[in-house]
Amino acid sequence: MIRQYGPHRVQHGDVNKGISGLMGTDRVGIMYSDPPWGQGNIGYWATMNRKMTGTITVPADLDTFLSSIFGIAATYVDGYLLIEYGPRWKDMIQERGVAAGFTARGIIPIKYRGGGKVYPLDLHLFTRGNLPLPPGYVEHVSDTLGYETVKRAFYPLAETVRSSGLPNIGLDPCCGMGYTAQACIDSGLAFRGNELNAKRLAKTEARLQKAVAKAAKG
Repeated sequence: MIRQYGPHRVQHGDVNKGISGLMGTDRVGIMYSDPPWGQGNIGYWATMNRKMTGTITVPADLDTFLSSIFGIAATYVDGYLLIEYGPRWKDMIQERGVAAGFTARGIIPIKYRGGGKVYPLDLHLFTRGNLPLPPGYVEHVSDTLGYETVKRAFYPLAETVRSSGLPNIGLDPCCGMGYTAQACIDSGLAFRGNELNAKRLAKTEARLQKAVAKAAKG
């Protein structure tokens, strides 16, 4: 199911079944996503979807899942591709990005919190061709955590997107509770998002509804 909120659009659906209905003829300047890491995490989120919504989903195998993610990137992204993923799969993500037609521009060390502890995480940075990176970009993003990572990674690239004529749209095919959506709102880009879990997607939709209502009030 696809829902529109002002310039923003989201889909409740399985990323492995594609997002052509969500995207239509749109292309995007930035894709930022934190998809499930590895086969175990894919299975975990399928289980969580069943527990939270009662919907049974058969987990895809890792190769199929990553093919879907990078296939979407190859089809729709004209600018920047940023993928958060566990360090264990570093080489795999780099290879997938390059195979999808992007230039690998490095891996930025960031962090995530799990079970009350903080762990290392990789932010993979790819571009179409040799698109410019803002001065000091890697240092600005390094060692951040949570939404601070998304904000610091996203905002400078959004400025470049607007000034370079790239599509003023951001995409997250596994948008969860809406960090990428919030970054798009705050940086003036339209958002396109897909999420399997309806309850998590509702959090994203609430962000978009609030932003549209605020804009309507001037």
